[in-house]
Order: sequence, then C-alpha cells, then structure tokens
Amino acid sequence: MTQKEENYLTMANVTLQILNANKSIWSDQAAFGKIVGEIEEDVKSINLAINRSGVKSTGATATKYQAADAAISRAVKYAGLAQIHALEIGDTILFDALSTSVTQFERLPDQQLIPALENIYARIEALAEELKPYGVSKDDLEIFQKHIENFKKHKDNPRVVIAERKGFNNAIPTLLVELKTSFFKLDRLIKIWESTHEKFVADYENGRIVIPLGARHKKDGTIS
Repeated sequence: MTQKEENYLTMANVTLQILNANKSIWSDQAAFGKIVGEIEEDVKSINLAINRSGVKSTGATATKYQAADAAISRAVKYAGLAQIHALEIGDTILFDALSTSVTQFERLPDQQLIPALENIYARIEALAEELKPYGVSKDDLEIFQKHIENFKKHKDNPRVVIAERKGFNNAIPTLLVELKTSFFKLDRLIKIWESTHEKFVADYENGRIVIPLGARHKKDGTIS
C-alpha cells in the first residue's frame, strides 16, 4: 500500500468517526445513511486486504461476484467474436467500441462495471443475426443478460469479499476508487445541513482533508 493510499485511508477513518459521532443528525436521511454504510464496508474491506485475512465468500455476496465474473467472461468472449465481424465488414469504429478485456472490466468499481457490461450486451444484441455464424445464439444472449441482472440484484450487498476475489495487490486500488466515489457523493449531500448544523458540516469538511502522514515538521512549525 502506497503512502498516498495510507493517507487517504486515515482520512476515511477520521471522517467516519466524525460521521458516527453525529449520527443523530443524519440518521433519518436515507441516501446519506446508505453512502455512509458503503464507506464503512469499503474501509473494512481495505483493512481486510491489508491484513490478508482471507475472508471467505458466502451467501448472496458470493453470488454477486460469481455473476460478475460470468458476465465479464461472456462480454469479453462475445465482444471478441463481434470484432471479427467488424473486421470483415471494415467497420473500425465498431471494432474499437468492442475492444475490451477481463482486466479492464475487473478494474471497474460496481457503479461503472454494470453500465460497461450493459453496453457490450446492447451492442452484441444489435448484432445477433450477424453473429449467429460465430456460434452466438439467442440462448447465449439470454444467459449473458441473466448474469448481468444477477450482478445488479446483489450490487448493494457488502463488498468485503472483493479483497479475496481480486487478491491483495489488486483489491486496494479498486476499493479506493469506490471509496472516493462515495465521498464525492457525501461532499455534496453534506450541504443539506450547512445552515442548521454548521459545526457538523465544518468538522466533516476538516476531516476530509488528506494530511500527508510522511510529512515532517520544520523548526518554524511548518510541514514539509
């Protein structure tokens, strides 16, 4: 884990403490509470990845990632077949639009992975007749869509098993992307209370400042 990532995780923990200390203020705001819950899950996931604690995938969450992996596998397979068709008809724009890989999909957080998969599905469905000679049947497309829907159905479940699914080295950057997206949302929702709970808003905004942990104080009191 890099120093920058450690700094961001420290900020997240500090901000969570502020949020939990003021829970009575925001607990009735459903959208805000949901995002705080997601942040707590991501912070827990990052700590699990750091400790390499080997969390086992069980229940609905396991189904979520099994569905994601299955959908990714089919998206890459069918996109590759559609690229052959694009080459045969000389459609370079279509060819480029279908360029993807398992790695590219796996690096996407949930909120980006779903539309990316749906985009590939829509393109493949539009080419259903043209792709029949390549072995892509109607049943194949239905199964592809079912995997996407299964993934969408479980996307709000806890994400702690992402550490196991991707492995230690790849999990943390992915989780940090999701964490940053969640804070992006909170930074805007916090304005709900800027005129009624000024101290809460000020404490939150101060907590959101990422302080370099590796900085050293100079004799004059400044930070280097």
